[in-house]
Amino acid sequence: MFNNLYRKAVFFVGDIRKIHHFPWVTWDVHQHAVHMEEVLEALPLIKYGDIGVHRDAGYLSNVAIPGFMKHAWIHVQDGTKKPMIVEAISEGVVHRSAVYPMHSDYTIILRPKNMDYKARRGACKKAKSIVGTRYDHDFEFDVEAELKHYKGDDTDAAEQELGSGVEYMKKFDHGFSCTEAVGYSWWHRREQLRIFREKSRGKTVILADSFINGGFEIVWVSASVTVDVAIKLGLHEEGVEMIRKFRS
Repeated sequence: MFNNLYRKAVFFVGDIRKIHHFPWVTWDVHQHAVHMEEVLEALPLIKYGDIGVHRDAGYLSNVAIPGFMKHAWIHVQDGTKKPMIVEAISEGVVHRSAVYPMHSDYTIILRPKNMDYKARRGACKKAKSIVGTRYDHDFEFDVEAELKHYKGDDTDAAEQELGSGVEYMKKFDHGFSCTEAVGYSWWHRREQLRIFREKSRGKTVILADSFINGGFEIVWVSASVTVDVAIKLGLHEEGVEMIRKFRS
């Protein structure tokens, strides 16, 4: 029961935004800084295996996540076709149009460097394999155990491979948070892409800002993402320099 209440509280806070007048917070939907026309122009640039990060302005949940960007997803189809992504949201891990997360306030699309067909297809296959799992509101980034559990469709074999039996599987975290889903998808190239967990607010996690590193190249940034904004909103120095070079 407590876990249920906690889960609902996490999602409730995630839907609240601050405003500059009474009652100071709202559940209302605001107009995004990234306009739909801008998103549609960017879609043809996207290839499967690319990842995206964004920040929706004003949400109270932003306070709990350090840095500039707050959410991440993986593109599983080229933007020249039907642009589809896999992302973890409050309803769980979903397979849907890329337009949903790109229509935000600050958006960046990143491409893993020097990845061949096999590596990119592998990332997309893993992403699609976790569609339908729940959102991990406990933020347990146990990626190695998840890779074993979701290997193939034979859950009995996965239980045996984990080596901890049914009792462990009952406690096993089957859920994914947004950056965890992206990290899981590209874990087979984690060292090359510098996908690492780090300590943050008492948890060992993968932050959305950590994907903005030299293992990736910027494919596209929304007009709202400027060097000054990135610095002001807490992006690390390497990420700021990547944006600076892209803008130059």
